[in-house]
Amino acid sequence: MNYLEIPVPNRAQHLWRYTPWSKVHPTEVGSVPKISTAKVILNDVEIKSNDKRQKSNLEEISRVFLQESNNSMHLVSVNEASPANLITISSEEEQAICHIHVECSTSGSLIVKLDGAINWLGLHITGNVAKNCTLSFGLVNDLAQHSTILRCEDWNLLRDSVLEYGELSIGGSQIKSDIRTSLDEVNSSLTQNIAVITEDSRHDDHHIEILHRSGNTNSSLNVSSACSDKGHTIGTGLLMIQEDCDGCDAGQVFKNLLLSDTAKAESIPELEVLSDDVKAAHGAASSSVDSEQIHYMMSRGFSKVHAEALIVEGFLVSCFAKINNNEVRQYLIGALTAKYL
Repeated sequence: MNYLEIPVPNRAQHLWRYTPWSKVHPTEVGSVPKISTAKVILNDVEIKSNDKRQKSNLEEISRVFLQESNNSMHLVSVNEASPANLITISSEEEQAICHIHVECSTSGSLIVKLDGAINWLGLHITGNVAKNCTLSFGLVNDLAQHSTILRCEDWNLLRDSVLEYGELSIGGSQIKSDIRTSLDEVNSSLTQNIAVITEDSRHDDHHIEILHRSGNTNSSLNVSSACSDKGHTIGTGLLMIQEDCDGCDAGQVFKNLLLSDTAKAESIPELEVLSDDVKAAHGAASSSVDSEQIHYMMSRGFSKVHAEALIVEGFLVSCFAKINNNEVRQYLIGALTAKYL
């Protein structure tokens, strides 16, 4: 199905309930502009897009739009020759699109940083983690505060594979992320940890889908958000366990720290379980900073602003504690710490 054949989604649809499609489209919703390819630096070397991207089998409007607006693809291989990788994505154009396809054939790491002052960025990451491989993936969104981001991710995990996933989202003003992971074969495992900071009027909308297509698969989702000023964070999680998938263990937790009376946080975890012998759990919690913690730190010489910043930093740092890969974990923590220096 082509983009112009897809109806514009309305707010009755789960995916677009809080962020209308018109807010993240780069021009008019009835147009499909040709958009340039973003600059991609892999391990300090610029790589060119020389592969045609595979068409997504999902007839979902953002994926189809990105496909038709820019058909190029950057192929990134995590293998024995390149087990540790750092990608920086940027552009000097007002609008750009980047499609990264990841093939992980050995255990390794991949860190992606979004950088620069672009007005609009479309990003589609697809990836396959091969049998018996562990991929440690980190993403830091550090774009300029005026940027709009439309981002999709599609991951597939094979037998005995592991994806440990960490993300820090602090850049841009209007962010829509749709992240989907399919655990396709037995003993595959996903650990997904996302930290979000919304301040001023920043709007950050994460939609996360985890599909268990095989029995004896495991997933854990943890989303932690700190919201201040008029910031608005949205986290919708859809956890699905198909029929005949006994032995699955899955859970998702959303935690929000509200730092002002005008900040907003929406957390909507959902379960769709079609097998009997499984463990599936979900939860959400929101609270303000404990006044006793602030008082304690101020009594030790910290200003109120500094005390609150340290509490927020500690709250978000804990989100990355389950990432076993030291390089990815320290990169994410370093980017978070730099935010509060």
